[in-house]
Amino acid sequence: MGEEGVTGAPVAEPPRGFVDSSARSEFARLAVIIFLTAMTNQQSVLLAVVWEEAGFAHRDIGLLIAVYGIPLVLMSLFSGLLANRIGLLHTVRIGAVLTTLGFLSLYLTHESVLGSLASRLVQGTGFALFHAPVMTYGTTRLTRERFVRLFGLLSAMAPLPYAFGPIVAEFLYHAFGAQGYFLAGTVPALIGLPLLWTLRPAEKAEGPVGGILGLIATPRIWLPLTAAIVYGYMFGFISAYAAPFLVERGIVVGTFFTAFTISIFAVRFGGLALIENIDRRLVVAGGAVLLAAGLVLVALAQTVTSVAVAGLVFGLGHSIGFPVLSAWICDGTPPEQRATPMAVFNATFFAAMTVIALPASLAIGQFGYVPVMISLSVSSLGLTLLLVYAWSRRFRKRR
Repeated sequence: MGEEGVTGAPVAEPPRGFVDSSARSEFARLAVIIFLTAMTNQQSVLLAVVWEEAGFAHRDIGLLIAVYGIPLVLMSLFSGLLANRIGLLHTVRIGAVLTTLGFLSLYLTHESVLGSLASRLVQGTGFALFHAPVMTYGTTRLTRERFVRLFGLLSAMAPLPYAFGPIVAEFLYHAFGAQGYFLAGTVPALIGLPLLWTLRPAEKAEGPVGGILGLIATPRIWLPLTAAIVYGYMFGFISAYAAPFLVERGIVVGTFFTAFTISIFAVRFGGLALIENIDRRLVVAGGAVLLAAGLVLVALAQTVTSVAVAGLVFGLGHSIGFPVLSAWICDGTPPEQRATPMAVFNATFFAAMTVIALPASLAIGQFGYVPVMISLSVSSLGLTLLLVYAWSRRFRKRR
């Protein structure tokens, strides 16, 4: 039974898991916005082909691809400070606009190295200012009830374009050429932009005492940040090196990433309900075991079937661990004050995801793919042991 209002009429209770009756529709619109913006951002997957046909040197192409990670990491860290100052929704809007403009501007700049560099910096800055604040805004629409499940659904919208974004990008490029590809690729984000002005602003709040440095100095955040580093470099490695490794073995690359995406959505659309009330440390530890197993399976794979299984296992590990990590980093923090911890978490994850490329390439050149993949898997198991040890300490304290 709902409570009665001033007029005596019953007041409807909010839907389960949402702060009020309007939050559910806002949550749905937010999911659409995240998907559409990420869809435009994901069109960048074909930029190397565009620049190669424009006559760029391989060194310049590598620079233009890598430079995106610099503003992505730095501005992810800054996004929390900006959100605390001007508000979450304003920061999300700025990020979405810059992401759209960054990609669209390549229509004019894609034949110039310096012009493309400027466009990539704008795009990276935009997505950094968009991603962490939009996820933080999503948490302000939720209560603790069903939090992990609902947040998992929301965070799944960002990787969804990985499933078919490259196919769409390739079609647009071959159908319309470079300039048509940039114009058409911007359409999803342009559709999503007006929806941002249909959302209610979240309550502004001061950041944590001591700011980012004060937060990082807090012991409670060290364990989830350590896990974010491991999850980040495992995801970064598989994103960068699964394709050349599988091509070397004569296996269709799409097999792994299709299975990976299917696994993510199978978990996010139902599986997270099963782990909602399990200790965060155990869930993240279990995810780390699956990441390690998935990477070992990739290393040993010789057939399409074995690669598909590897993709499912690796995707399962990432999909149960990442949303729980995001929730863990915000535990005990009021919804309106989550911008800074989410920014620190995203910056840590993106930094690990980006930085792994260079040492991994050097190690692969020296030792080959398989030893490097096995070594990374062992490090993920090391995280598991650390998390299980941290979990077991609570029983010792009760004695």
